[in-house]
Amino acid sequence: MLRVILFLQIVLLGLFTGSGYLIYQELLLISNEVDNALVVIADIQALLPKLESAIDTVNNLDEVFENLTGISEILNLLLNPLQGNS
Repeated sequence: MLRVILFLQIVLLGLFTGSGYLIYQELLLISNEVDNALVVIADIQALLPKLESAIDTVNNLDEVFENLTGISEILNLLLNPLQGNS
């Protein structure tokens, strides 16, 4: 009977050791993935000021294109004054 109990204790110890090792490996994998995610977040934070600058530039271009229609009408009046009178 003592041999059976010893065998069961060895099996349980093996199961605990194996499951502990698997949990350790998974935690190590999760830690590596979190480190990779933090690197990506740092890269994105470094690019955000440039992105904001590009967005401001595009917004300024929208205003310029809106003003082009008025400039086009003025140029048409200056270049073709007879068409404006008809």
